[in-house]
Amino acid sequence: MAKTEIAEAVCPSCSPEAPTTHVILRQGGLVKCEECGFVHAVQVPKKRVVRLRVIVSRQQKSSVQYLDVDEDDVVRVGDEFVIEHADDEVSGVKVQSIEVKTKGRPEAAVARDIETLWARTVDEVIVKVAVQQGPVTESINYKVGGDAEFTVGDRIRLQGYSAVITSIKVRDGAHRRRPGTVVKAKDIRRVFTRSVEEAGAPARRTGGFRPRRKGRT
Repeated sequence: MAKTEIAEAVCPSCSPEAPTTHVILRQGGLVKCEECGFVHAVQVPKKRVVRLRVIVSRQQKSSVQYLDVDEDDVVRVGDEFVIEHADDEVSGVKVQSIEVKTKGRPEAAVARDIETLWARTVDEVIVKVAVQQGPVTESINYKVGGDAEFTVGDRIRLQGYSAVITSIKVRDGAHRRRPGTVVKAKDIRRVFTRSVEEAGAPARRTGGFRPRRKGRT
């Protein structure tokens, strides 16, 4: 995936006094003004690109990937990137931890000082959902896109049951209980729900829900 580079420069056509944002068309100085589309030449210093080692976790598996960024870019915990794999597949990932060359673990660092990034995929995630039905609580793994939204108070269907979301525990440890609070799947540690409509047989005391047997009404 090509990276679009931009630079700030004055535009002879629409802004000869104040810099505007330009897209770099060719290294060496050919740029296009994003305000008016005028193409002209300027002196654009070439930035050095560094390759960062990224340990990417997807569910229970980890793999080593690489990310090319400008050496003076600042990377922060919580930043999201698109990682390209050797087989031309791409994954959306979110930075969980930064290890710098001095072996520290800061919340942010300049790219040239970074040894390794630790990240997890956010394009597709497993959300753990606890469904309470009376004295029995079932834990269900719910596979969704990372940007899927869960709202406290909403009703969702899981394995034949309808349940209301009572609270959401997010990855920073906070517990969201206020109705209407929206959290994206990639930021969730666990969703807590209460079964409100049984679409199958009652769960056994040992836990778990059973699907309704065929022929029952």
